[in-house]
Amino acid sequence: MSITRRVEGGVATLTMDDGKVNAFDLNFFAELDAVLDDCTDDAAVVIAGRPGMFSAGLHTRLVAELDRDGMARLLRAFGATMLRVWLEPRPVVTAVGGHAVAGGTILAMCADHAVAAAGDYRWGLIETTLGVPLPGWVITIARGNVRADRLDGLLLPGRSVDPPQAVEAGFADELVAPAEVLGRAQQVAAQLAELDRLTYAETKRRLRGSLADVALAAMEVDLRGLLDARERSKAQGK
Repeated sequence: MSITRRVEGGVATLTMDDGKVNAFDLNFFAELDAVLDDCTDDAAVVIAGRPGMFSAGLHTRLVAELDRDGMARLLRAFGATMLRVWLEPRPVVTAVGGHAVAGGTILAMCADHAVAAAGDYRWGLIETTLGVPLPGWVITIARGNVRADRLDGLLLPGRSVDPPQAVEAGFADELVAPAEVLGRAQQVAAQLAELDRLTYAETKRRLRGSLADVALAAMEVDLRGLLDARERSKAQGK
């Protein structure tokens, strides 16, 4: 993965582009953590992909090849990095200009505001269709975004949706023309950055901190369940 950082008016724009589907692996999580460390003095952060592709989530070929220990390391890093974004004290906005499925939808939802481009692409927590139970921490984040009356209907079957449906369901917050998605995300980030920084950070901590603590405390038990389910699925040839 290649993540570039550009700062304008106190807003750092982090752009993901690996030339393919912006897949997540251990290197990506380390890179995103390092780039976020560089944003300490920035007032707000925008996370974007390239036109037509935000992220397809975890690297599927890598997931298929990893043994149990390797998969455990990957999933721990995944959870830790996504929860870091979710708890980031500064305003975080995602600019989603294309496909955002599985981990891509998760990263988009970790923001305080997600701007979606109109277009022919998909959103969704599709893990069930891949034979992967959703981690508890993902469900925690989803409950803070997805409409309560849509949660089961989207997550249980792993249903994907188009951009207008993503906004209606709560995966994203607003829909704009493709040419406007990055500029709008930067505008929202700048507006949020005008709020008192300490007050914003403390409010976010009170909204999300205790939920994240519970999710982190349960992560190892949750992880064992996910790995056991993966091994059962492999044994059944799925």
